[in-house]
Amino acid sequence: MQVREYTLQDFRPLAEMYKSFEPKRVAQGLPPPDLPRIAQWLDRLQQKSRGLLIWDGERVVAHAILCPISDAAVEFTIFVHQAYRCMGLGTGLTRVAVAFCRQCGFAEVMLTTELSNLAALRVYRRVGFLVTSSFGDECEMKLVIVGSQSGEIQAA
Repeated sequence: MQVREYTLQDFRPLAEMYKSFEPKRVAQGLPPPDLPRIAQWLDRLQQKSRGLLIWDGERVVAHAILCPISDAAVEFTIFVHQAYRCMGLGTGLTRVAVAFCRQCGFAEVMLTTELSNLAALRVYRRVGFLVTSSFGDECEMKLVIVGSQSGEIQAA
């Protein structure tokens, strides 16, 4: 498997991953349920964020989304195709995404997840994220990257 940054040439394989992704609308209404809305969503994402993909041959099997929310902070979201879950891909891609954020000069990585998503919570905690707040059935988590040159990561 290979990890690389999303480019426009990856649009169709990424849309195909989401076309068969289950469960639909798993978190905060994402991913969208059908191909036209998936295409619109990916087009909007491409305009304001960067993405990392895991490829298994010619097939996209995971997608990390990094959407800047300030000069210093980025919002992180990850989707792993159901056929590839429980293989460590989520943890690995999250670590690669944090390193990518460091290279891009971000100091904080933020995310929101459902409290019932125990697998995601384990991944995020393993990488160093800490819960900063919770509301309803969701929580916000943050990871502070200390010294983008030193490569240190500090949960906050």
